[in-house]
Amino acid sequence: MARYWWQCTTCGDKPAWLTVCHSRSIAAFIWDELAPSGWDQRLLLRTCTCKRRSLRITYRFQRGSAERISVKHIVGLGPDGDYLLMLWDTFRHSQPRTHWIDFKYQRGRSPWGLTKRLVLEKAQLARLLRAYKHATGKLVAAT
Repeated sequence: MARYWWQCTTCGDKPAWLTVCHSRSIAAFIWDELAPSGWDQRLLLRTCTCKRRSLRITYRFQRGSAERISVKHIVGLGPDGDYLLMLWDTFRHSQPRTHWIDFKYQRGRSPWGLTKRLVLEKAQLARLLRAYKHATGKLVAAT
């Protein structure tokens, strides 16, 4: 199975990636659709064949783990050249009410950085948190 896939959080359906969006991979989707849209969060929630708007990008927590994580929001800075800094607001399928914040980066259309640690300057973190608030209307805060 692919590292990232679309999955319905209601019925569990896993449609082929290209039947959901126009890009061939998560990296291309971020670079070609999400970032150019100004980080339009509506692109991250699609309609399933079960007629519910509950298709989300999903991935495994770790290699070999059965735990699945789905994306609620992806917000980024840039692109700055071919470099994107991103904040992913995610949830585990086993605990959907608990949100995890995952900081990721991408260099061009390569997915390599999506699995690596991200180190941010304090100013970058502040800008990323402001971008998240702008794109989602929500603060990143404990609830």
